[in-house]
Amino acid sequence: MEAAQVLDSFLRALGVSGDRIPLDLDGRASLFRSQLDGRNVLVVMDDVLDPAQVRPLLPASPGCMVLITSRSSLSGLISREGARRLPLDVLAADDSVELLRQFVGARVDDALEDARHIAEHCAHLPLALRVAAERLTDRWNTPLSALVSELAAEESRLDTLSEEDELSDLRAVMAASYEALENGTALFFRTLGLHPGTEFSAGAAAALTGVAQDAAQRFLERLVRANLVERPRPGRYRLHDLVRLYAVERVAAEDGADAARGAVGRVARWYTHAAAQAQRTELPNFPVVPGGDPPADLPEFGSPGEALGWFEQERTNLIAVLESAHEHGHHDTVWRLAASVYPFFEVHRHWDEWRGIHVIGLRSAASAGSAYGLARNHLGLGDALWKLGELDGALHHYRTALEADDPWVQGFALRQLGTISWQRGEHGDEAVGYVERAIDAFRSAEERRGEAMCLLSLAEFAADTGRFEEAREHARKAVEVFEATGDTWSVAWGRCTLGRALVPLGRPKEALAAYRAAEEVFADHGDQDSRTIALLGLGDVHVRLGEPERAREALGAALDHLRDHGDPRAAEVEERLSGLTAGG
Repeated sequence: MEAAQVLDSFLRALGVSGDRIPLDLDGRASLFRSQLDGRNVLVVMDDVLDPAQVRPLLPASPGCMVLITSRSSLSGLISREGARRLPLDVLAADDSVELLRQFVGARVDDALEDARHIAEHCAHLPLALRVAAERLTDRWNTPLSALVSELAAEESRLDTLSEEDELSDLRAVMAASYEALENGTALFFRTLGLHPGTEFSAGAAAALTGVAQDAAQRFLERLVRANLVERPRPGRYRLHDLVRLYAVERVAAEDGADAARGAVGRVARWYTHAAAQAQRTELPNFPVVPGGDPPADLPEFGSPGEALGWFEQERTNLIAVLESAHEHGHHDTVWRLAASVYPFFEVHRHWDEWRGIHVIGLRSAASAGSAYGLARNHLGLGDALWKLGELDGALHHYRTALEADDPWVQGFALRQLGTISWQRGEHGDEAVGYVERAIDAFRSAEERRGEAMCLLSLAEFAADTGRFEEAREHARKAVEVFEATGDTWSVAWGRCTLGRALVPLGRPKEALAAYRAAEEVFADHGDQDSRTIALLGLGDVHVRLGEPERAREALGAALDHLRDHGDPRAAEVEERLSGLTAGG
């Protein structure tokens, strides 16, 4: 994992909500250190790759301690950060035998010499000893001497592979356990090594291996008992990285590149359809493009909250699957996955990752020769860059998306061109013209939600220039369309715009109801950026109604979010709060 991903996990584990986590690595590292300031916390980082991966994760508080495990020496941490190295040798011979005794029992005492030979074949490594012990547990009537002979034969057979790689001390032990698996379980095990992400569900394992989910569950439990698969928590599985390397080695030797490509393709399609299903639950009118018939055993989502929870659990897998599927040539699946899932990345502010998935999506769409795939990913990348404040790059991708022969893509590209033009202070015919052209495109496709989004843009333009009655009418019509299409998130956005127009028209109680309803929806969807807009609106209305305490509550909640993300609007909100305090 990259340091930014690790920090995201750490911060969430510390109770920081996703909307408060900065986008950049430095911001995340700073927030992490501030969260640990004055606290006594032990931070454990297992299987670290190199010092650069660790440095952003080091707390500054003297009450904290960091424990790092790695197969590398990490000399840079010794010289620069003053770390102390505690080299761990393999287990002592007696400890190795004791570990076997814990799992095998009195049989070890009855054959101590054989137990010592098994420990030697396992190179006194705990993982190897656990695997060997499981073999003995499964074969109660087999003497320890039989496993000694088996390991000795495997060692000699694999000598040519045991010189300079990390698997050299484990290969014979794992080979002995692997050879004992029946054919179906062995195929399932080695194929698991091809899963692109670290953790996976039984459904993903089933798709990867091409078996039904109930069969996958049985295989997984069998492999958990054999210590070849770990179950870190209910419903989630993983392979130790060295076991994964061994599994991939067996795929290459027994199945070949075509089998590996097929497995990656199956699991990529499964994730694509699962993500599309989650996206339909969150935003039912967003056009997902998973392609083909849906595979079996997809997860089901009863609410937007469940869909968002699934996405956060699988987010790193989705990125890893995109990269692996691209490398294996599944380009049609890759561009579809990127185009279908990106609103999740938007809502939870994973904007750098959002940009990254479209960079891969564009490459795959080009390789697949899909003009529509290119257009969808140009549009998504434009949106990501717009959120990141890279307006020139966003404009380029929106203009490129306009080349698509698809009114939905054209409509949203035109609307965004108008939005950026207005953001840059070009409050003239050009910005409005883009949005009006977008409305024409949406009407030609009978795309009512897109048309309503454009009405919201026109409402915002009108409110910016003091034409509040016009703004109210545009917003009212947009809300009606969103309600008719069942798009609760967009209804909430429409109510925010409506509330903005109602306040200066002397209708603050109507505005208050609109903002409150919007804030509740955004909170349910975990969309804190949008919720902040509603909170700012609520603060304004409470001021207008002469309710300073409620105004301070709403503006204070909005300020927390803005400060956490370095938003320049924070200074303005601070000033407004200061005025409220001074005024009593």
